[in-house]
Amino acid sequence: MQFIVFFLLLGLGFDLRGSTPADKYCGVNVAQVERWTKAWQKRLALEDWDVAVEIVRASELRPDTLGNLRWNHATRAATIRVLNPLDYQLPAAEIPTDIEYTVVHELVHLQLAALPRDAVNKATEEGVVSRIAEALMALENGPAYRSRKDVAHRSTKEKTSEASRSAKN
Repeated sequence: MQFIVFFLLLGLGFDLRGSTPADKYCGVNVAQVERWTKAWQKRLALEDWDVAVEIVRASELRPDTLGNLRWNHATRAATIRVLNPLDYQLPAAEIPTDIEYTVVHELVHLQLAALPRDAVNKATEEGVVSRIAEALMALENGPAYRSRKDVAHRSTKEKTSEASRSAKN
């Protein structure tokens, strides 16, 4: 009987270590996000920061975002939160690149954290950070890299559901 349960669990893709089907489907889990974070911290000379990462559901992020960053300059501690693969509408092959891009984007924001914050120029800063992150990802990945601008960023299930509800009204 135990063998039957084992094979049923194995067949369903159940993993006792806590990964989700989406983790296996697109290959992204917290350990992978941590590896990307450490590698990009080194490249961006942010090794003196203690950066934690979390994979969170779309409901835990602001609308129209794929991640965010919170930091404390005094303690040099930061947390990057990235969108859970379960909430993406992109093809599975695009999700890892999109999540890595989000990590790079948030680390560029962290690099700029030493500058004074200016709410008036927030959109300008966001545009500059996006362009820098795109350039870094293109350098890292070469000609195979597809710009995140070229990837449909109606990329979350939540956004798709909202669009469906709006279309019905």
